Amino acid sequence: MVKIAVEHPFTSVRDALVQKGYRAEMLEKKTDATDYDVVVVRDQEDLTDFHMSVSLVEARGRTLFEIVEEVEERLVRQGKIQSPAPMAPEYGSESGGGGGSFVAGAVTGALIGAAAGLLLAPKSGKELQEQVKAKTSDSSEKMNSSIEQAKVKADELKAKREEKKEEKELKKQEKAIEKEAKQQEKAEEKEEKKEEKAQKEHDKAEKKVEKEIKKAEKDAGGVDVVEFGESSIGKNSDGEIKVEPTDAKKNN
Repeated sequence: MVKIAVEHPFTSVRDALVQKGYRAEMLEKKTDATDYDVVVVRDQEDLTDFHMSVSLVEARGRTLFEIVEEVEERLVRQGKIQSPAPMAPEYGSESGGGGGSFVAGAVTGALIGAAAGLLLAPKSGKELQEQVKAKTSDSSEKMNSSIEQAKVKADELKAKREEKKEEKELKKQEKAIEKEAKQQEKAEEKEEKKEEKAQKEHDKAEKKVEKEIKKAEKDAGGVDVVEFGESSIGKNSDGEIKVEPTDAKKNN
């Protein structure tokens, strides 16, 4: 059985293919594209790396009917399927698809009315039969033409509805991405402010230490520092503490 993948967010394309009896799935990972016979993408640039091995159908700027039709054409060329039947519109739906049935019924009623009028007309049997045959053929052609026009109109209406749905979904995703980007930007700004504050605190601490060092140096400016080798501490006869180098005692 053929396998078809559809890139997000084109769920309507997937649903239409499933309704026609195909095995269609949403493509979760681009690396899985090679597992399918045909892949429907928003833009062929989305899967540039797989162009040589995967049959791609571009969905951008196209109706649902056109997308499904090309998918089937690709499968026919690959020999996966025979020529498929045309995609039938959904009559009686909210989109006004019931217009096709209404037109067909109206044309059929007109055909019956015309035939009844001819049968009641005062003409010969052969002439009457020829005229009924001609009118019936003409009315049948008109009916077929009207039905085809109704199908085309129904397809267009359905495609527009699906495109609006897909456009709405895309806008929703774009808003979510914008919101996430703004949150990320705010987080980065908050982190930058935090780093700036920490740097200021660090600079302030450094300046304070420098100030303390300068003050200590200033306070110690009038003090002579004498280095002793070995020394001893004792008291003199007056009880005062006295520090003397050990070498000085030896000399004495």
